[in-house]
Amino acid sequence: MKKCCLLIITLAVLLETNNAICQTIALPDTNFRNKLIASYPSVMSGNLLNIAAANVFGPDLIVSNSNISDLTGVQYFKSIYKLDASGNNLNTIPDISTFKNIQYLYLNNNQLTSLPNLSSLTSLLQIQCHSNKLTSIPSLTGLSNLLVLFIWDNNLSSLPDLSTLTNLQQLIIGANPLNTLPDLTPNSALIQLHCYQNNITQIPGLQNLTKLQLLVCWGNAITDLSALNNNTTLTTLWAFGNQLKTLPVLSNKLSLTSVQLANNQLTFDQLLPIQNIYSLTDFQYAPQDSTGIYTVESIRALDSIKLTVKEDSTLTTNAYAWYKDNNLITTTSSRTFTIPSSQASDSGSYKVIITNPNLTLLTLYHRSWQINMLKCMDLSPYTFVINSNECSKGASISFSNLSLPGSISPYQYYLQPDLSKDSILSMSSDFTGIKPGKYSFIISDSRNCSVQSEITIPKPPKCDPVIVVANGNSQMNSYFIEQDGTAKVLDMEGNVIRQLIAPAVWDGTKSDGSLADAGYYVILLNDKKLTNITVIR
Repeated sequence: MKKCCLLIITLAVLLETNNAICQTIALPDTNFRNKLIASYPSVMSGNLLNIAAANVFGPDLIVSNSNISDLTGVQYFKSIYKLDASGNNLNTIPDISTFKNIQYLYLNNNQLTSLPNLSSLTSLLQIQCHSNKLTSIPSLTGLSNLLVLFIWDNNLSSLPDLSTLTNLQQLIIGANPLNTLPDLTPNSALIQLHCYQNNITQIPGLQNLTKLQLLVCWGNAITDLSALNNNTTLTTLWAFGNQLKTLPVLSNKLSLTSVQLANNQLTFDQLLPIQNIYSLTDFQYAPQDSTGIYTVESIRALDSIKLTVKEDSTLTTNAYAWYKDNNLITTTSSRTFTIPSSQASDSGSYKVIITNPNLTLLTLYHRSWQINMLKCMDLSPYTFVINSNECSKGASISFSNLSLPGSISPYQYYLQPDLSKDSILSMSSDFTGIKPGKYSFIISDSRNCSVQSEITIPKPPKCDPVIVVANGNSQMNSYFIEQDGTAKVLDMEGNVIRQLIAPAVWDGTKSDGSLADAGYYVILLNDKKLTNITVIR
């Protein structure tokens, strides 16, 4: 009885084993099936995948560039060391968490938006899944043996924790919309770091990457790479297209062969020393962004204009071509352009173009200075007072609250009668004996800068108008017509000897400029009698 039972059990086990060995499945993707039939026929039973054969297949499964859209069935290849499914049309990857031996996972150039759980694949040495549509990367914390991580050209806005990847040697994460990078301090084994075309402004932990040989960080907004100062192993630095204004120490990097720094904000004093690195075979430094700051300045006439290039302050070999409104003014070795005493015509846009004979491919353009010229001084609103106004003595006037922005004392004050070149001088802004009429009130400072304003001294009331045309007489020698209109001066015979557009001053002269004869005259305003007037000679 016992022998019979044993025989039945043995037969059952054999039957179960045989069924397992012969178990097959159909693959949903025709291209995947055809690739396995053509390249790996040992895992196929006709058009079906032999599961048992797939379980023990190895070492490498390479199904790249085969137009595969569905990789269902690959999960049975548990013993492989490499899976290369690059260059297909994959949207997802089946669960491969049982691939305990896999060391190389290549999924580049697909349509993947996510990856399966990878945390159990502790034997992985390389992960390459660049050129997909990944928006996230699963946890990598268990992959301490990982040497290579290529995930460039995806849609990653953040990275997973990389602190446990202490053996990582190559990290390529460029062309992703990353605003920040994780602290790379734990990744001190890194030899290559490619973080180009991200949106980063710094590389955290860079100072601890003392084994780094290649740094490719172009196309970012990085302003400072001084964390590389103590690195001595660097061979390649591609940092073009950033916002660098200074450079790290490069003279201690004795194996440095390639430096590309174009399209930063560097000047000649930063770039010239790089030429002395004897190991360098590739040095690209031009063009650079404009230097300096766009400046708008308001300068008062007669003040000096001084424009200075602050960059390259220690260099003496630069040449500076100075321009005003795009017209060349001068070419000089001085980084300062000066106009000692400016004029109104000096308003305009100034710029300087900088070259250096030792870096002939580079031309620096300094951002412009916009110079707006102001009057040499201004006359703010003031108080004008007529203290007295008598027929025989004239007016006594004074000015107060005089504010003169931009001026330099001492001052001189003038009253210049309308239609006359002669003027009355005062050193105190007080005037006496001023006859009626229109005047220009002129103030001049120590630089002969002057401003003027218009004032009017009215006629004293109830004065008999008399004009004395002989010099030195204390009487008035002109008559002021205050009202608007056309004024005519007629002699006693009714002849018009002078015609004026009022307000105006009649100074006792005829239309031809000669002195009127002594006698009595009539002034008509708009053909109506205004006054009688006596001329004394």
